[in-house]
Amino acid sequence: MKRTLTAIAAVAMFAGSAAALDSEELTINLSGEVDSVCELVPEGTASYNVDMLDTGNQGSLTILYSCNSPYTVSLESLNGGMLHAESGGSVNIDYDIEAAGFFGFGATSTNSAAMNGTPVVIVTNSDWQNILLNGGLRTGNLDLSFDSLSEYAVAGTYSDELTITLTATN
Repeated sequence: MKRTLTAIAAVAMFAGSAAALDSEELTINLSGEVDSVCELVPEGTASYNVDMLDTGNQGSLTILYSCNSPYTVSLESLNGGMLHAESGGSVNIDYDIEAAGFFGFGATSTNSAAMNGTPVVIVTNSDWQNILLNGGLRTGNLDLSFDSLSEYAVAGTYSDELTITLTATN
């Protein structure tokens, strides 16, 4: 009987140490992806009648935009100013745009001549924590005014096309 108990104890000791040494592991690598989503409101095409004889502020346009990644907002002028149709382009009256915003960015100004065919960045946001906390939502106002009383608007029709672009940068 003593031999049987010794054999059972040896088997139990071996089984216990074997269980402690036997180990398996599974590592699961998780991954995911979220595309950049940017929204500009309003979007598409709009029209605004500019008073060519008023050198003051022409009013403001409120723009809402959001982006779930770092972004820039830029302005571009097709003509570099209010182009006079009847003069064949020899009269072009430049104007200033002031972009003022809320929720973390200040006012910035640019001139239509500076953004003639070249986008001028007026807002940059690359703060991931800020984007996460506010959902990327921002509002801004664009104010148009003529920069100089010395420019004289002659009779005729004027036009320009101002493009606002919201672009994800990451």
